[in-house]
Amino acid sequence: MRLVEKVLDCLLYSLSLFYIAVCPFTKVEESYNLQAMHDLLHHGADVDQYDHHTFPGVVPRTFLGPLCVAIISFPLTSMVTLLGGSKFIHQLIVRAVLTCLVLGSFRVYRSAVRNRFGTQVSTWLTLLTMSQFHFLFYSSRPLPNTMALVPVLLSLSFWLNSNPTMFIFTAASSILIFRGELAMFLGAVLLMELVVGKVSLLRVLVVGLISLLVWIPLTVAVDSFFWGRLLWPEAEVMYFNLVLNKSSDWGVQPLLWYFYSALPRALGSSLLLLPLAPILDRRTIILLFPCITFISLYSLLPHKELRFIIYTFPVLNTAAGATAARLWINRSKSSLSRLISLALLGHLVLNLLASSTLLYVSSLNYPGGQAIRTLHQLEVSTTPHLSVHLDVLACQTGVTRFTQEVPDWVYDKTEDLSDEELGRFSHLVVAGQHRYTLHLKHFLKTHKFIGQVDSFSGIRFNYTNFPPVEVESKPALYIL
Repeated sequence: MRLVEKVLDCLLYSLSLFYIAVCPFTKVEESYNLQAMHDLLHHGADVDQYDHHTFPGVVPRTFLGPLCVAIISFPLTSMVTLLGGSKFIHQLIVRAVLTCLVLGSFRVYRSAVRNRFGTQVSTWLTLLTMSQFHFLFYSSRPLPNTMALVPVLLSLSFWLNSNPTMFIFTAASSILIFRGELAMFLGAVLLMELVVGKVSLLRVLVVGLISLLVWIPLTVAVDSFFWGRLLWPEAEVMYFNLVLNKSSDWGVQPLLWYFYSALPRALGSSLLLLPLAPILDRRTIILLFPCITFISLYSLLPHKELRFIIYTFPVLNTAAGATAARLWINRSKSSLSRLISLALLGHLVLNLLASSTLLYVSSLNYPGGQAIRTLHQLEVSTTPHLSVHLDVLACQTGVTRFTQEVPDWVYDKTEDLSDEELGRFSHLVVAGQHRYTLHLKHFLKTHKFIGQVDSFSGIRFNYTNFPPVEVESKPALYIL
């Protein structure tokens, strides 16, 4: 079985790196951490040159996650620089390092699952995770949620290995440094341990106090240095989201959205295994309780995104894996059992097909990254010095400091410039639905059209073709 585990590990890492290759660009919600990694690698102690001083975002975020990734990435990015490689390769490296950190912590968690539930369950946990799209896709995305996944998975492994002291200590790091709402998820785990008497209230208080004295000073010291003022980033984030409830400015979803939309997309057909978990293996109750509690409580906040509950996916997959393991072990008992085992394998194929479709659709969602790469390919050898203005859509869908590859070019992201001010740039990357729309007409008089980038627009069903699903695209950005 250890050989099977090693093969699955190779597939897991390879699949995650393949996702990076297919979708190498990032979106605006990932920009803070990614720009921080760039600045740590390229500006070092010259904090005044950092991107967050120009584009601070709505709330401050911690530098501790980007700092860890940058330190690990530094030898590889330095080697690429010495060999004359593109700065864009650095972006791929930091994302690869991040996914390796997440998957490394996932392996530690899976080892704890194997100790607690058995080898079959840990094997099915890996198979389910590989067949689904979102966990592996987000594992390389430099989001605060992804950064938090590392200590969350480590804390869950301590929990399953019956090490409450380290569980509390590592759980506190994820809550105090990265995502305060994890207090609901990991707090539910701790509540179970208190109720059944596996941990005493005194230990919780002592370890909790030590955690406060370690993690809060650490994040305050590091982040105050980089932000240039005294602050505890996650405290400001929680005040913004919970007290001011400003997160709803970015959209609201219905109360049960996580249950009927996010979870089915994240878990795919494996979701059908969850209702059977507490029936076939009562041990899974301890897995389902904190997940359902966390998602239910988090549903009370109006603004919802799938990535906000990503920490529950490995735990829910563990419960689903327990169901799959029990059904697979019993596969030879009857004809019905054999049919069920075939359905288990078939559901993995179904998940993979859905993941392939989602990956292709996702690759069309980064027109800004595609546009700036296209501009470099068209002009870098012919125009050593130029100035390019990148509009809001381009910056939100793939443009980062890593993609600004030519040192002698001027890259400008200033918003709300007049047509006259934009006309002073030698090149423009502008949003538009059609080449001859009214707002582009003025620029076509002063600039030459040199390229167009399309993006995802929808899915259309055409039952006369195979497969009967067609992915449609539309013009998104024009390069002038």
